[in-house]
Amino acid sequence: MRISTSQIFSQSLKYMNSALSDVSTLNMMNSSQKKINNPSDDPAGMGKVMDLTSYQDSLSGYVDNCDIANNYLSLADQVLLVGSENITAALELTEQASTETYTTEQLQMMAEEMESYLDSLVSIANTQMGSDSIFAGNDLDSDAYEYGLGITQLNDSLSNASFAGFEGETDTSIEVQFTSDGEIGTDELDYQYSTDNGATWITGTLAAGDTELDLGTCQVDMLSGTEVTAADDDSGSQFVVREALYYVGSDTSMSVDISQSSDVDMTTVGSTLFGGIDSSTGEAYEGLNLFETISDCIVYMEQGDYDAVAESLETLSSCQEQYEAGISNVGARENKVTYTESSLSLVQSITTNSISLEEDADAAQILVELEQANYVYEAVLSSSASIMEMSILSYL
Repeated sequence: MRISTSQIFSQSLKYMNSALSDVSTLNMMNSSQKKINNPSDDPAGMGKVMDLTSYQDSLSGYVDNCDIANNYLSLADQVLLVGSENITAALELTEQASTETYTTEQLQMMAEEMESYLDSLVSIANTQMGSDSIFAGNDLDSDAYEYGLGITQLNDSLSNASFAGFEGETDTSIEVQFTSDGEIGTDELDYQYSTDNGATWITGTLAAGDTELDLGTCQVDMLSGTEVTAADDDSGSQFVVREALYYVGSDTSMSVDISQSSDVDMTTVGSTLFGGIDSSTGEAYEGLNLFETISDCIVYMEQGDYDAVAESLETLSSCQEQYEAGISNVGARENKVTYTESSLSLVQSITTNSISLEEDADAAQILVELEQANYVYEAVLSSSASIMEMSILSYL
C-alpha cells in the first residue's frame, strides 16, 4: 500500500498535537498543584468539588455567626458578673440599714451609696459591643435603659394606678403629701412637697377640675376620680417622686443561626434581668424587679423607714437569685456556641480534606508523568522530523 506525503504529514501532526496536549495539561497541573483545573478534566470530580465547596461556604457562615455570638455572650457574661458584685454590696448595705442601729442621717448617707450601686448597674445594663446594645434585645441601635420619673408609695393609700403620667425631671427625691381630703379632678385640694427629705416644704393647690400636681422641676398627672386624704405621720395620701429606669429596648432577643438546625440568642432582653419600667405602658414590670426594688430602697433609707428597708432586703435577695439565674442562662448559651463552633471547625477540616483529595494533585507523580510526557513529545518530534526528511533518494 502506498503511503502519501500528506498522510505522513497528517499523522505526524496528530501525534505531535496529542503529545503536546499531554505536556500542556501536566504543566498546568504542576503549576496549580491541582488535577482538576477545568470541568472537562473530570466532570464527576468537579461536581463533587462544587458540592463540597458549597457546603464548606455554609459552614464558614455558621462559624462566623458562632464567633460573633460568642463575642456578645462573653461580654455579657463578664459585665453581669460585675453587676452581681454590686448587688451583693447593695444587699449588705440594705441589711445594715434595716438593723435600726443607724441614725436617720446615716441612713441618708447609705442612700447615696445605694445610688452609686444603681448607677453602676444602669451602666452595665447599657453595655455595648461596638455600637450595639447587648441588653436591648434586637433593638441594637439604642440604649437598653433611659432615666425617667417613677413613684414610691409610702403607704397603701394610693396605688400605681392612681398616676397617669409624668413630665420634667428631678435630681432628688420629692416627697409629696396631700393636706386636705377630696377627689382628684373634682375638688380643690391642698398639697405640699419637699426636696430635702422633709426639712422644708413648699405648698401648692390643685384647682378643682385639674389633675396635675406642679412640683417645680416636674409635674405629676393623677388619675381623675382618685380619692385622697390628708397625710398624718404614716397615714394619708403621700408618696415620693424619684428617678426611675425605663426599658426602651425590644422584648425579643437577636437570634442567629449557628448550624443548619440550631440558633442562639446572642443578645438579652434587659427587662428580664434588671426589671425597671416598661416604656410602652409606663408600668413597672411585674414580679421581681431589680431596678424598682433598689430605687424604692433608696427612698426608704432617705425617709429613715427601717421596716420598709427590711422588706426591701427580702425582695432584693430574691431579685439577686433571679439575676444569677439570668447569668446562668447567658453562660449556657455561651457554652452552646463554643461547643457548636468546635464541632463545625472539625467538620470544616474534614470537608477541606475531602476537597483536597478530590482536586489536589500528587506533586511527585505529576513530575514523573511530566518527564514521561516530555520524553514522548521529543520522541514524536524527532521521529516526525526524520520521516519528513525521507524521499525516494533515500532508497537509491
